[in-house]
Amino acid sequence: MRILNETVANALTVLSGLLGGILVAVIVYFINRSIGKKKRWFDERQQHVASRAKAAAWNATSVILLVAWAIIIIYDGISFSFFLMTGIWVAHNLSLIATSVYFNSQN
Repeated sequence: MRILNETVANALTVLSGLLGGILVAVIVYFINRSIGKKKRWFDERQQHVASRAKAAAWNATSVILLVAWAIIIIYDGISFSFFLMTGIWVAHNLSLIATSVYFNSQN
């Protein structure tokens, strides 16, 4: 008797790759931070550039999500992927609201 069928085994393989990628990204992040602190890479100018880059990336992500949402509506109609995309869009904008309120209260 097989415990895992092929679909479940494939899903577990993909998820293990995803978790492995996240783990590698976290390790690289901490190594980069420690090297950057030693070489004094993280000054006010770098923080300003990073802040502007994140803002531009946020705007690009908003456009990409809207285009993907339209494509899903055209090709899939109102299905699970539509509601998943709607949830991502709502979470994307709620996080913008939450971070805006937080950083405005800091000033």
